[in-house]
Amino acid sequence: MKIFITLLFLFVPVLVLGESLTLDQCIERGLTSNPQVKAYQLAIEEAEQGINEALGAFLPTLSVSYNHTELTNGTNGERDSDYLDQNSDSFSARLSQPLFTGLSGVSGLKRARQSRDYREVEYQYLQQQLVREISSSFYDWVLNQQLTEKWRESISRLERQSDIASAWVEQQLTSRLRLLEIHVELSNARYELIRVQAAQAIAEARLREWLALDTSQPLDISGDLLALSNNPCLDLETCLTQAVQQRLELRLAQLQIDLARQDAKIIRARNLPHAQLDASWVDYQRDYDVTIYPDDERDYYSVTLNLSMQFFQGGRNISAWRRQKLAIQRYQQQLIKQRNTIVTEVKTRYQQQKESKERINNAKDALDEAREAYLLASKAAALGVVSLDNLLDAELRLTRVEINLINSLAALRQTQIQLDFAVAEKR
Repeated sequence: MKIFITLLFLFVPVLVLGESLTLDQCIERGLTSNPQVKAYQLAIEEAEQGINEALGAFLPTLSVSYNHTELTNGTNGERDSDYLDQNSDSFSARLSQPLFTGLSGVSGLKRARQSRDYREVEYQYLQQQLVREISSSFYDWVLNQQLTEKWRESISRLERQSDIASAWVEQQLTSRLRLLEIHVELSNARYELIRVQAAQAIAEARLREWLALDTSQPLDISGDLLALSNNPCLDLETCLTQAVQQRLELRLAQLQIDLARQDAKIIRARNLPHAQLDASWVDYQRDYDVTIYPDDERDYYSVTLNLSMQFFQGGRNISAWRRQKLAIQRYQQQLIKQRNTIVTEVKTRYQQQKESKERINNAKDALDEAREAYLLASKAAALGVVSLDNLLDAELRLTRVEINLINSLAALRQTQIQLDFAVAEKR
């Protein structure tokens, strides 16, 4: 039974991947399987251990030591018992409790917690980037798949035209020039088909990278460009407000400033007094080689209060503190620059989305007319009412409009993905 369950768990992922994956399924897998996600999860765990390490500055330390000494004196007539031939053993234990460390311990603990917060925000930012990259690669794949279908349809139409033109040439109803023109357009369509198929393979490779899939694992995509997602905000001002409030880069920049301020406090704490309480126990034994001297055995305790303060360190501390204050100012300017960049990005993505919607509406209207024109030209050419030039022009217009619509839908998808990222929209 256990073997059956184990095999079931081994084959379930393969069965799931054998099905067509939607965008949401791709994102879910990417957020759980991507090695970069796992690396950032480990970074958060590292930061948690850093907090535990910082807490150690407030706790006592216990140390033990043992010494064994054999003393041999080659001087004759030695009278000092401390230098006579002897063996001695010393065992000591010391308990030290820091009482005041110039607030460096408090600042260190705060900095460790801020480092943990920084790692967590970094992890969230990585997730947003991963969602963006997966979505972009997903719709790149869908785009080139639909372009592949349209170019195949165009090739099929051109091949039918080629058959008609060949028949007309044989009957001397048209010149060979028209047949050659169709063959040129047929070659161009086949060239475009090869190009979009290569682009689709590249998009699949990128998607496999984000999903942590190797080439041996199947990947089938289920998606289209028509089902558009909701706008992350109603108007441009709402988008800008939401972006400034939610963009994780701004939170990261602010946390970087907070970390620099804690570093400045740690540097300033070097000039403050330090206090430490030490308690020790010593067990000491000494045996003389000369029996006329009695052996020495001592067992004693001691408690020591240690106060220290460094008044001057050659100007190093003040220079380090000034350097840190300059770093804080630099980070603040970077925060302002990052905010301005975000505002520009949101405005750009919003206008691109507006442009893509207008292009789609125009392409839809043109597509209906191009399809009707091609059907009329195709029937008329079959009856010999119009020339092959009219049929070829109608086919080229239809293909161009179809491609324009697909590209416009894909552009809207991509701008929506970028706008979602720009305003930090949560999925």
